[in-house]
Amino acid sequence: MTAMTAPVGHLTWPERMDELAAAHPELIALTTTALGGETLTWGELARRGNLVAARLNGFGIQPGDVVCVELPNRCAHVVCTLGAWRLGATVLPLRPGLPGPERRRLLELAGPAVVVVDGRPAADQEVAADELMGAADAAPPARLPSVVSSPAWLIASGGSTGAPKLIASSTSTIVPSGARAVGPALFGDTAGTRHPVNLVCSPLYHTQGFAMLHHTLVDGYRNVLVSRFDVEQVLDLIEKERVVMAAFVPTMLTRLLRSPGIRERDLSSLGRVIQGAGACPEWVVREWIDIVGPERFIMGYGSSEGVCSAQIRGDEWLRHPGSVGRPAGTEVLVVDEDGAELPAGEVGELYFRPVQGTRDVRYIGHAAPRTRPGGYVSIGDLGRVDEDGYLYIADRRTDMVVTGGANVYVSEVEAALLRHPDVEDAVVIGLRDAEWGRRVHAIVQPRPEAGRDGLADALRSHCKSHLAGYKVPRTFELADDLGRADTGKINRSALAELRENPGPGEQ
Repeated sequence: MTAMTAPVGHLTWPERMDELAAAHPELIALTTTALGGETLTWGELARRGNLVAARLNGFGIQPGDVVCVELPNRCAHVVCTLGAWRLGATVLPLRPGLPGPERRRLLELAGPAVVVVDGRPAADQEVAADELMGAADAAPPARLPSVVSSPAWLIASGGSTGAPKLIASSTSTIVPSGARAVGPALFGDTAGTRHPVNLVCSPLYHTQGFAMLHHTLVDGYRNVLVSRFDVEQVLDLIEKERVVMAAFVPTMLTRLLRSPGIRERDLSSLGRVIQGAGACPEWVVREWIDIVGPERFIMGYGSSEGVCSAQIRGDEWLRHPGSVGRPAGTEVLVVDEDGAELPAGEVGELYFRPVQGTRDVRYIGHAAPRTRPGGYVSIGDLGRVDEDGYLYIADRRTDMVVTGGANVYVSEVEAALLRHPDVEDAVVIGLRDAEWGRRVHAIVQPRPEAGRDGLADALRSHCKSHLAGYKVPRTFELADDLGRADTGKINRSALAELRENPGPGEQ
């Protein structure tokens, strides 16, 4: 791949780090809760990123090569990523501790030139992060010219089917010349806050955590990186660090609401609480709007594929409850199972296309996305658009349960279950059923203090008071842990397969 520099008047992301380091070398850019607490100033972040770039250059990394960063949420993750980007490489943030077969499959798909690991290297292509980072007082190397990375990253996804795939982002590492002021409109008004603080709670192998951290670093935010989500620690950090912005997945928002003292916490610094990465129960949204105020709560919709982006503020959401907002720069088409276009208000499969230009969606290790004539692309979501152009997401196409000929959206059933005070977490799947074709089955994780005797009957009655009869789970199962990932995602297909076709010793 030919090396490409940023256009005149623009910078790459690593060059932006150099710019911020020159302006504020002693100000803190990044802190983490890992390893008892880590801190890097802007000067250290830029210098150590340049050091990593020089050492990766010694491995022969070329523009377009894939560098896999298989690290937990710690400073080394950010530094190694910036080093790879300076050389024009594409970064694959990979979850540490993946099962061997899944890890091998993803690495085969990516074909990385280097895999940066947290511990001792176990293969020829692996290198330890500490070796790349070097000593904190290492002499700075000659700065390499920065090259544009396009795509900037790949994201690993098992999707709803559980078949591993890589999604190539539509983002490059070019910083537009007019987008280098601290606190752009997306993140709210930060006037008077020279270096606002962004809290990163999601793991960096997930789009939300990875993209939000790097975009906010480019905008001059100090980032606080949480190594593992803990309700009370997160609330402590918001108070102590005077956090201006934080993004959460729905399960995090729900768990934070379970904190008995959340309404006594000082959350006044929060200018933006952003919800993304999945459907959020309406009751959770309403409680957060009540806690932080409607102007400070933002719901977003997007995907790793980058085919559609929408967001809605709490006060607007109260006028259009359940909506994720009006798509920005994107046309939406809603179609039924036969491919016929549906009118406003009807739920169907969503297809998107940009108003201007085209959007290339590229999967590695997976069939091409579903498309329609005219440049429309589907990522498998179901939803509707109302008469005013507001978008509502119903479910993933592959998660919907068709029972007795009726469509049941599992997110709606899960939201009802989570309202019960004895439920810590819940996931709903469809299981084969001789009478109904598929039956709605709920797997429930009770709260630690909840009694289990009679809980299934209580949950059934609870659901009947919140849902139409055909949506109420026909069977319930209690579990100690659902196995949900740190991102809040869970593989419903695998859960159904395990119950329908149990292996030896699993019956």
